[in-house]
Amino acid sequence: MSLKDKTATSGWTSYTTPPAESLELFEAVRGNATLPWSDEHDGFHMLLNYKDVRKAMSDYRTFSSTPQVLRPMLPRKPVPALEMDPPQHAHWRAIFNNAITSKTPESMEPFLRADIRKHINSFIERGTCDIVREIAEPVPAEAICHMVGVDEANVPEIRKRAIAMFAAQGEPELFGQRQAEFGEVTVTEIHDRKRAPRDDYMTELAHMEVEGRALDDDDYVVLFAAFLGAGHHSTTSAMASMIYEVFSNPALRDRLRADKTQIPRAIEEVLRLRPPFYGFFRRATKPVEVGVTEIATGEDLYMGWAAANRDPEVFDHPDQFDMDRENSRHLSFGFGIHVCPGAPLARMEMKVLLEELLDAMPDMHVISGEPVYQFGGGDYCYIPEVQVAFTPRPKLD
Repeated sequence: MSLKDKTATSGWTSYTTPPAESLELFEAVRGNATLPWSDEHDGFHMLLNYKDVRKAMSDYRTFSSTPQVLRPMLPRKPVPALEMDPPQHAHWRAIFNNAITSKTPESMEPFLRADIRKHINSFIERGTCDIVREIAEPVPAEAICHMVGVDEANVPEIRKRAIAMFAAQGEPELFGQRQAEFGEVTVTEIHDRKRAPRDDYMTELAHMEVEGRALDDDDYVVLFAAFLGAGHHSTTSAMASMIYEVFSNPALRDRLRADKTQIPRAIEEVLRLRPPFYGFFRRATKPVEVGVTEIATGEDLYMGWAAANRDPEVFDHPDQFDMDRENSRHLSFGFGIHVCPGAPLARMEMKVLLEELLDAMPDMHVISGEPVYQFGGGDYCYIPEVQVAFTPRPKLD
């Protein structure tokens, strides 16, 4: 089916349309007087303009995060906080706010640098590697697991099962199976803490009460999925995009190496241009109008973050990487009360990784050409691999 046909039939979904074609489609329908509509997933309106997406994300009373923020609907409990509205939202959001405080990025930075250097040492003598597999994939999972206190020996298996679970988002029956397999390795950690408490956040979770009751095993499964989905899956995608944008452009690479204070600007532009999630869903709690479109109670709306981040009314030459742009108010971490609590941690991880790569391999450059982005479960967007080359060097001290 051609792009024109897809625009006419409004049959968009991340399970049938790859990221590059999705971006083209978003632009093709952006100027429509009425909101675009897709017949997929029982039908939904699509918010693609920055102003509309930002406003809707800030109005949880009208645009609810329940029952779920991804489609199709899956056989699972709501993801804590993410798929809840006030007052319930506050009780569960506190779990993440207590785990990731304003001091967390600074306290975790030394551990993160050590992990990154360990991974660099595994390939620095070779001169080539797939930087996604070697470092962007494992580092965020290790960081999250270290933050909550998961046993280091269990991290690879937890990461493996988390990836398999997220990849099954579009198949409810398979997702249920993969979620159970993920729970086998994560809930065991909680049971261990109940028997033998330690000085870690896992022990706090093991003895925590929320909304007047003790957490059960199903709660722990979705909690760990939330930690790893936000803290691992999305950060891996962002890191891979950052590596490609910086190390495929020698002038940009050398500029950042000469002045590392500019790294945060580069990170924000990567996040704007290449959001790890293209968007989430909301459900209307009452009749509402967006522009000239009337939306009925119970209808679904897609919050198109990737499209909003490329709105030409807000961003000049929006499809280009430009770290010098004045406006970088992207929506890649969401907006409003459901904004990602791990955003400061993700930014720190990206910053430290780029600093270490620029220092360890100053001539590193991409050799695999322009990446082909893929959707992998829901609206998660990622690069499968980025091949790089560099002058082989001795291992870091």
